[in-house]
Amino acid sequence: MKKKKNLTLLYICINIAVIVLIAVLDPNLKEIDKAFYRIKLPWMMGGFLFMLMYWLCDAFITYYSVGVTYEPKSFMKCLKIAMIGQYYSAVTPFASGGQPAQIYYMTKAGIPAGYGSSALMIKFLVYQAVLSIYSLVAFCVMGRFMHHYSTVLFWISLVGFLINAGAIVLIYFLASNKGIVKKIIFKIIDWLHKIKVVKDVEDTRTRLMSHVNDFHSSLDLIKGDGKALFIMVMATALQLTFLFSITYFIYRGFGLNGDRWIKIIFLQSFLYLAVCYFPTPGAAGASEGGFYIFYQLVFPKKFIFLAMFFWRIISYYLNIVVGAVVVFSDSIKGLFKPSVMPVTGKNKKQG
Repeated sequence: MKKKKNLTLLYICINIAVIVLIAVLDPNLKEIDKAFYRIKLPWMMGGFLFMLMYWLCDAFITYYSVGVTYEPKSFMKCLKIAMIGQYYSAVTPFASGGQPAQIYYMTKAGIPAGYGSSALMIKFLVYQAVLSIYSLVAFCVMGRFMHHYSTVLFWISLVGFLINAGAIVLIYFLASNKGIVKKIIFKIIDWLHKIKVVKDVEDTRTRLMSHVNDFHSSLDLIKGDGKALFIMVMATALQLTFLFSITYFIYRGFGLNGDRWIKIIFLQSFLYLAVCYFPTPGAAGASEGGFYIFYQLVFPKKFIFLAMFFWRIISYYLNIVVGAVVVFSDSIKGLFKPSVMPVTGKNKKQG
């Protein structure tokens, strides 16, 4: 627990240091008082409201995917699982800690690891697919404009798009080919046995293949349910729209209204693609610098630092603060207690 707290503080300090450095280097910072005077609180509060809606969408998608692949759980439990994922994603490089932490808490909530991982994998695939479609539309609408504005930014965003789309194809291929997955798992277990990390090879293989079988059973279930996929796609599209719209509320919060909402959310999708694979927690450094570069097209120079600051507070630091409350309160109070009889690893929907 102490190590987790120290790492979280370290990540927060790194992000704060980046923001302070940008503030020191910004020659327009002396006009920040003028920007403060223009702030309209109702619009700024709209940004916080949309972040809340983003979390609720995340919780709903978790709730729905778990209900389809295994069995329904309470929405509040899924909201806690979603916020735990948001927290660990925010404080780990490449957002790599979110799903493992969620799987752990799912098992405490009575969801077998195989079904928990399949629910999250399906959720991840839908998220990446919708993000790719969102980004593709952005390229169609504003690609030429972005290329004219900055060839470098255009290509960085395009590379992010290709990595994202390629990851979907690779994950789906692996998820659809149990034999290949089995070979990969067995080779990893054999290697871990050689370096004396795994002692009982056969027992480890049996347990992991049980999770793989659960995963593929759940995947087959969702693949045959067009209605479930449609609902998850629409909920994810709404979730991304809430996230990408936060900058628009900040823009209007400064009393600005010259640019359309659609332009600002498409710029946000380009920014997301450009920085999402930056290997620091919260893409620290890349997110702040990227905001400066992309949103010079929208914000006057005297407002851009404060706009970036509010954007990071709402879309990033709020995840850490609220997520930390959930994580540490769970550690203290034991909020996740199995609500079902001991799990046998068999999906009730399949008998």
